[in-house]
Amino acid sequence: MNKLNAAVAAEKCKCKKFSEEEFLVGLGLLVGAAEFSQKGVDLFGSKSTEEDEEEVWHSISTSPHIEQYMAFSRFKDFWRIFPKIYSDESKKDTDPWYQFSGAIEEFNLICNTNVVCSPWICADETMYSWRPRTTALGGLPNILFVVRKPEPLGKLALNEMSNSTINLFFV
Repeated sequence: MNKLNAAVAAEKCKCKKFSEEEFLVGLGLLVGAAEFSQKGVDLFGSKSTEEDEEEVWHSISTSPHIEQYMAFSRFKDFWRIFPKIYSDESKKDTDPWYQFSGAIEEFNLICNTNVVCSPWICADETMYSWRPRTTALGGLPNILFVVRKPEPLGKLALNEMSNSTINLFFV
């Protein structure tokens, strides 16, 4: 919210700063709007008549009437300024993702400081079954037989997590 309000001040636009409630409602509306197969402006109220609704099915669910949560003009301000909260103009010439790379860097920083996990993760679903047809190993010498798996013969994949990257290894 603070970054959004700083972007409002930097843009020198004529909208007022966003409260914490407006920020959370705006994020919720951005995510929730993906559920409906209508144009964004159509989610703020029904402009069609009952005749049109009987003939045309835009969505399997009814219109959410987003205007009860946030006015359209206020949401337009939120939608216009929200992409600029992570934009770093100093990286414009060197980084093609300069408008979003700040979000990735912040996400990785939060993950590195708040998420603690083992460096090796091996879930049961990472056993890829192998059914050779002609020879016992089917031409692959590194096939494993793990009794505890639903399909015990195959390749075992281990996920190594280090420095916010996930690498998939086959054993």
